[in-house]
Amino acid sequence: MKNNALQTIAAKALPALSGESITYNAAKNVFLTLGYTSAAGNMYYKAVRLSNRLVVYYELGQGYIHTFLNGIKLFAWDGQKAQLIAQKYWGGDNWRKFDEYFAKEQSILMLKGFLEGQLRLQGAHVSDQELACFARSMVEETQRKQLA
Repeated sequence: MKNNALQTIAAKALPALSGESITYNAAKNVFLTLGYTSAAGNMYYKAVRLSNRLVVYYELGQGYIHTFLNGIKLFAWDGQKAQLIAQKYWGGDNWRKFDEYFAKEQSILMLKGFLEGQLRLQGAHVSDQELACFARSMVEETQRKQLA
């Protein structure tokens, strides 16, 4: 998919980015929104990774010393629109220094939790290991390079 086509889809289809100006950072393989600076001098912005089925949306802050993770949202993607399926927030005294591994693992746990709920609703059963492996593969799919 061409760079501008994927950016157009991301900008129009994701509620989290509605009205945002986004750019693609090829080195980090992530879409970034324009940020804003708080009165305390911290910069806040969103970082988004997507596949054809899942969108992982990080709410980040850039302080004087650290980049910190304020939250993660997961959206299910059906090709037409995105639907929020999970979210988790940190902040205040519970803030987290951004770490790619931690953010990925939290995303996997969040997706696994959502899928467990869907299985319960359908009365289906899948082993915990199989479910964790599937959630991991879906999150890792969003981390694969999408653009040349």
